[in-house]
Amino acid sequence: MTSSMSAAPKSATDPAAGVVDVAWLAVGGAVVASLCHTALIEIRFRVLREFTFTSREFAWLSLAGYLTWFLCLAVPLAALAILLRRWVRLRAVVTFFVALAVFSVLLLNQRIHPLAQLVLASGLGSVAGAWFAKDHVRWMRRTRRLTIGGVVALGVTGLLGGGRLQSPKYAESPAVAAAPNIVLLILDTVRAANLSLYGYARETTPELMKLARESTVFDRAFSAAPWTAPSHASMMTGLWASQAGADYLRPMHDSLTTVAQVLGGRGYLTGGFVANTGYAGYQLGISHGFGHYEDFPFSFQQALWSTTLSQTGSGQAVVEGILERENWKFRQAFTHPDFRTVTVRKAQPQTAAEIANHFFAWRDRFDKRAYFAMLNFMDAHAPYEPPGTFRTRFNEGRKEVDRYDGGIAYEDSIIGTIVDRLRARGDLENTVLIVTSDHGEQWGEHGLESHGNSLYLPLLRVPLLVRAPGRVPAGQRVDAIVSLRDLAATLVALGGAGPGTLPGASLESAWTTGRNIGLSPVMAEAAAAVNPSKVNLTRFGPMKSSLDSAGHYIHYGNGTDQYFNWRTDSAELDDRAATPEGQAAMAQHRLRIGRLLGTGWPPPRAGLH
Repeated sequence: MTSSMSAAPKSATDPAAGVVDVAWLAVGGAVVASLCHTALIEIRFRVLREFTFTSREFAWLSLAGYLTWFLCLAVPLAALAILLRRWVRLRAVVTFFVALAVFSVLLLNQRIHPLAQLVLASGLGSVAGAWFAKDHVRWMRRTRRLTIGGVVALGVTGLLGGGRLQSPKYAESPAVAAAPNIVLLILDTVRAANLSLYGYARETTPELMKLARESTVFDRAFSAAPWTAPSHASMMTGLWASQAGADYLRPMHDSLTTVAQVLGGRGYLTGGFVANTGYAGYQLGISHGFGHYEDFPFSFQQALWSTTLSQTGSGQAVVEGILERENWKFRQAFTHPDFRTVTVRKAQPQTAAEIANHFFAWRDRFDKRAYFAMLNFMDAHAPYEPPGTFRTRFNEGRKEVDRYDGGIAYEDSIIGTIVDRLRARGDLENTVLIVTSDHGEQWGEHGLESHGNSLYLPLLRVPLLVRAPGRVPAGQRVDAIVSLRDLAATLVALGGAGPGTLPGASLESAWTTGRNIGLSPVMAEAAAAVNPSKVNLTRFGPMKSSLDSAGHYIHYGNGTDQYFNWRTDSAELDDRAATPEGQAAMAQHRLRIGRLLGTGWPPPRAGLH
């Protein structure tokens, strides 16, 4: 249908709106909203170095999401323009879409009440409608130009930000002679205590137990941090968590060298496949050096969540009602309007099977050159919803810990399929396979749940298994305590890099001698949480802990300390800090922490809070 603009005399004010007019104004409003949203995201991440929890292709995804919203709302207006013809005036249509675009942008500022935002947006929309109607021909022409220019700008931004294709500088480099493939599997939030590989009563890891017969298993491996971002940063750089810089609000320092950069420089193909998109996605910085990195899904669902309208209470209810076919949510969006921004949503995390499939699809694109792949699984993470029958495998999934164990069992089953598929491709015997976790989980110990809120052993002791035929002994258990801080140096050493390439030391001495000789001490750090709960032990400030073969020392942000003989008190219930033994041990641990961080430590005591 042709626009009514062509039929209306130039001198006419506020002409009737045609279908084409409605469409152009809807698309123009969506483009403006997406441009503003994308610009803010880019400034926050590129300039201010803040986490925004968005995809590299956010410009494309947000454009698609806003177009969906604006065009859906344009449909009834277009229908009215057809049915009522001259009764639908251009000024009203302009007012509506300008107000919608302004409201979408204002929602980015959560400090302004949504009702105030709505009033302001309506006022600006009304003013814009009046201006537009005075010279509608010229303003419609400008709208078209702005829309086309905005689409081009968003397209270029998405193209520059995207990174899913193999980087030529690595693909064209010859791999070192006889280099093994290296596959690192990180089971997000999986603690060692809940694996049957480590004596857990439930059979959660039968595949890992089979794999252990061909591997070296570390019985006392400890993470450098109790939550995802700093732990991944430490594993991929060899630095301690605080040195890497990652915390709740900011990514790790962007000048750091990563495992992928070292191996990529040696000719390895490098691919990362991440289910934990928020704190292990490309924004964290561990993606540096990966020729291929997948985090947020590039999907229509993710596009819908990439708009501020979908992040309001009512918008979320509309999207969930449609996607999940729950009509009551759709009705609730209109009967109980809620324009507060509730959260930054993302698509459902990919399952371990999907992550594995993406890895093999990437692998099959290339020849037999050596590759390094990092896979992050998230099926045992909250909300503890493993797929299929694994949800009800243990105790019918009645409790969250039952479903947590089911998630571990599911990931274990996928590890089994990965091993089988590697064997079928002829890769397995020339592949180093490492299975570990970034941190554990608490299930009521010390009255705590979840993770990131303490430095007790349930959060720090993690699984670590290394299978490397001809390089690492098979069927061996190592009791020596080791830190995942040394994982980075281990990975690049297995790829042929010499000592000192990355901080830390290769774990080779541990699987060769069974002892911690020349390896990093075990130290863990927890940054102060943002808006912590009353039971979050980081509410007093940053925490640090140090562990050796005899004891575990924990220092709190308010200057208080704890010390446990963890070998005989694995539940850490008997605090020995006040005993002469504890006082002497803690003095040594304080000196160790200061030496490891290269700074004066501990800080002056702040007193109890």
